Amino acid sequence: MDENVMLRCKHCGAPFEPSALDKDSPYVTCTSCGTSQQRVDARKYLEDMMVYVQSWISSAIPMGFSMSQAENVDSVARHSIFVRNIQPRIETGLMDYKFADNNILANVLLVLPFMTVAVRTAGKTSAEAFEFNASVKSVSALAVDENSKKLINDAAAMSQIYALMTNNTRLLSEDKDGRFILMANNFAETARVMKDIKGYGAVCDRFMGLASVTNGIGRLLEGSVADASGQIKEGVSLIEKAEAAIMTSPELGVMYQAVEQELSVANAMKDMTDMIAFNPATDVMKTLDIIRNVMKQGLVNSGVWSSLLGNVYRYTEIFNDIAKAFRAKNGDASINIAAGGGSYLMPFWMIDLEYSFITGALWAKKGVEVKEVLFAPADFVCDLGLVNNPSYAITDIFSLRPAKSILAGIKGSETSISKGEGLEKIAQSVGPGSAAGRKIMLPLSTGKEAAKLASEYLIQRTQSDQQLKLSKPRVRDLVYIPCEIVNDKVKLPDEFGKLVPARVNNTRGSSVLYI
Repeated sequence: MDENVMLRCKHCGAPFEPSALDKDSPYVTCTSCGTSQQRVDARKYLEDMMVYVQSWISSAIPMGFSMSQAENVDSVARHSIFVRNIQPRIETGLMDYKFADNNILANVLLVLPFMTVAVRTAGKTSAEAFEFNASVKSVSALAVDENSKKLINDAAAMSQIYALMTNNTRLLSEDKDGRFILMANNFAETARVMKDIKGYGAVCDRFMGLASVTNGIGRLLEGSVADASGQIKEGVSLIEKAEAAIMTSPELGVMYQAVEQELSVANAMKDMTDMIAFNPATDVMKTLDIIRNVMKQGLVNSGVWSSLLGNVYRYTEIFNDIAKAFRAKNGDASINIAAGGGSYLMPFWMIDLEYSFITGALWAKKGVEVKEVLFAPADFVCDLGLVNNPSYAITDIFSLRPAKSILAGIKGSETSISKGEGLEKIAQSVGPGSAAGRKIMLPLSTGKEAAKLASEYLIQRTQSDQQLKLSKPRVRDLVYIPCEIVNDKVKLPDEFGKLVPARVNNTRGSSVLYI
């Protein structure tokens, strides 16, 4: 059956795959959007669509001319009709869909499992694009020269690409079963269409890579780790190839950042799949449940944190860290661990802070520079207490002041206005080590977020302390500190003294995610 008269999905307008129509079931499922529907409804939509196509043709060609007899008409006459009546309409549509495609291509079109992301399109629906596609193909008999044929092919390709990618943007915003396999179908078909478009070679590689990665994610979610691993690795290679070509192309440069982020997601999935595949004894579905729980953690969504934590691609860094933790637990890698006993390892961001303060009076007045270390629990982004008080989620070194005399403040003999107690001792004890035999609490934040926390903390402190001069903190590393859970409370090493962050004191051990 000709592609133009195949049954169509009543929801998105895509033609059904022949394999879906071979079955005797009265129901058919679209392999582009995933919607199931009655065969009779798909047939009714096809009839409505053909009415639209006939109306489009009738409004474009001269009265009395029939497309069914077009091939019997002189080629000069066909060319004249095409140039005068058809070409302007197709060129307008081509321009619209080319612009719409470029907008979509500039967006990140890949997301981690269990997450969703919104991608804005040009406003046209996939059904409208498929209808335009069918209309353009229906007048192909009037294209007798190479330029006309190229116009037909380009318009059909650009509208089909838009339709398929519009379906994928919808799937990106819905966390439903089977969506990654559907996205893989659309990416693969888009890549096939792009092969014949001049200058789109790198974009074709990008979409073939996305097809492989999404297919791999789909296989992973079904529990097929070996299949997933090969597909995702192949996809990473193709996206890397696309990234290298796009970097040197002024025409395609608008999509470079999107491809860079897609590669980051793909590499995170590669690490995640390798992490599961490394240990044959790993319970795949249990591990996926852990990953799902990480994704579903509630995050602070107000104030200065809303935009930072609203970016779903932050999870690429988080899952790289989780993958390292898995490998360390299995004895395949080392993670940074502080010295000490404890059956749990709690992740903290270790932050270097250099600040200065003014001491002394009159001729004794001078500035003093101080080096300190801060620690922030790596799940701080889940606590609303952070919104109004950043010191809630960090070791508040300025809450404790070194003992001093009034004379010291006058003479300028103060050496510090903070008291890090045993924090430097903890920092000095950190080194690479094995996590075997210990339960590892999972990190839920990124280094960028830790730096933001430290900056907000310093802003708060400088507003309340005129002596303190603002300095930029530096996140040194993600480290794991041995601890225990006693009576559902997290108990940190004694070296923290009175500087245990309020976030940790308020954490229930039973609510912690760990492996």
